[in-house]
Amino acid sequence: MLLNNRPYTNENGWEDKGLITDLSIEDQVQVFDWIKKHIEPSAEVNHNYTSYSLKHGLENMTKIYLTNNQFKDAMWLSGYRPVDKNELNWEYRIKLIKHTEA
Repeated sequence: MLLNNRPYTNENGWEDKGLITDLSIEDQVQVFDWIKKHIEPSAEVNHNYTSYSLKHGLENMTKIYLTNNQFKDAMWLSGYRPVDKNELNWEYRIKLIKHTEA
C-alpha cells in the first residue's frame, strides 16, 4: 500500500514504514546503481521476482540490508510501479539484466 505516495506495509500487525532515504547517502547510491544495472522495464509482469526476492539479491551482491518496504521505496523512486500496490511483496513489469564476468 501507499502512504503519502510512498510504500508502507502493515501486514498482520507488523508495520514496515522504512524508506530508502533512511539509509546513508552512500548506501542509497549503491542501491539505485544496483537497480539501474540489474533491472529494466518490460511489458510483461515478472512473476519470478518480487520486491522481497529482489531485495535479497541486492543484499547478496552489495551486503546492504534493506527491509522489503525500503526496497519497494527504492523501486518506486526509480520509476517502477507495482502490479498491485496492496500486495505485501510487489511484482513488477521488469526483466533482469544478465551480466557476464570477463
